[in-house]
Amino acid sequence: MIRNTELLKKMNAVSREIRMSAFRQAHGEMPQHCRDRKGMCRNQKEDNNRPDFRHKGPHHRRGLSRERLLVIISDYPDGVNQKQLAESAGINASSTSEVVARLEDDGYIVRKIDENDKRATILKLTEMGAVRAEEIRSEREGFLDEIFSKLTDEEKQTLSDILDKLIEK
Repeated sequence: MIRNTELLKKMNAVSREIRMSAFRQAHGEMPQHCRDRKGMCRNQKEDNNRPDFRHKGPHHRRGLSRERLLVIISDYPDGVNQKQLAESAGINASSTSEVVARLEDDGYIVRKIDENDKRATILKLTEMGAVRAEEIRSEREGFLDEIFSKLTDEEKQTLSDILDKLIEK
């Protein structure tokens, strides 16, 4: 059975391809400095990975939210440094600084010195941060379950196959 999160990832990839195609038709090829290593527009990459669909904060257009970073940090039980966090989020490390500071101020994360590299800082969830990350995951799953509940397992598989075909180069 195909997972709802996998369908969402594929739908985002198709959406990205449509936007890129429209951009190319209107403006020609995207300048190299605007692309990442995979040739994807940097801002679009950030938008496509946003797990919290309802966030309307100052970073909404770029896809960066406290909720998104909490969920990513929760994927690293031993903690994550800011560079790894930025790479996982598909953004520049400097873009995470303000949000990380707010998460720390609000008690969702703590910073600890990296034992392997005393110059680096490891970000870890507090108990409150872990609870909130799980709430966000549950909300996201509920949101996706609601959207895809109208489809049977067979229809989900068909949709997945169609999306795969659209994504293929």
